[in-house]
Amino acid sequence: MKTKVLITFGLLGLLSGLFATRMVAAGAKTKGDYEKVIVTRNADDVKGLTRVGDVSVSAKKAFGDQTALREAATVKIKKAAAKKGATIVLIQVDNFGMSPINNVSMSGVAYTSAAKAAETKQETGEPASEEKKDVSATSKTETEWEKVVVTRNNDDVKGLCRVDDVTASAKKVFGDQTALREAATMNIKKAAAKKGASVVLIQVDNFAMTPINNVSLVGVAYK
Repeated sequence: MKTKVLITFGLLGLLSGLFATRMVAAGAKTKGDYEKVIVTRNADDVKGLTRVGDVSVSAKKAFGDQTALREAATVKIKKAAAKKGATIVLIQVDNFGMSPINNVSMSGVAYTSAAKAAETKQETGEPASEEKKDVSATSKTETEWEKVVVTRNNDDVKGLCRVDDVTASAKKVFGDQTALREAATMNIKKAAAKKGASVVLIQVDNFAMTPINNVSLVGVAYK
């Protein structure tokens, strides 16, 4: 009887160990997905890749060291890109601010290979292009500005026609610069859409704390 009990406990211990090992392995795999994402500031690194979408994050802490905050923001933007199925992020904004508290605001564009993009669409069950076309005229008008691409990469506007200059800003007392940048980006997309443009090349992106916290964007609209 004692032998049977020992054998039973031994088997349970072995099974628990195997289960724990698999859980750790699964966690490592998930963690590894974002760790494999490359963060670059060199536009040449994304040539020939498929644009997945914009990603923006921030890291903040009272009296925080900007190097530590930048490292934290980099981890966050890798995770945001990994969720979109991207393999590389081209950083377009990397700014340290001290209001409302020390923070690093980081924005970029996530890219992947064409094959990886097609695989991601199949996994997420993205509707076919024919299904996408079946939308009302009202819905199309409401989302027209959302289709406008905002970029800081000159390669993205090669061969396009210049439409006009566009400007936008967002401001708020003690406003967070990442939230303000997102609001300003939305405003500049709307301004470009009104001019019939499809892409905006940002040329000025500035965060200031006077008279109140604000982000000012200046760009050129293309189609």
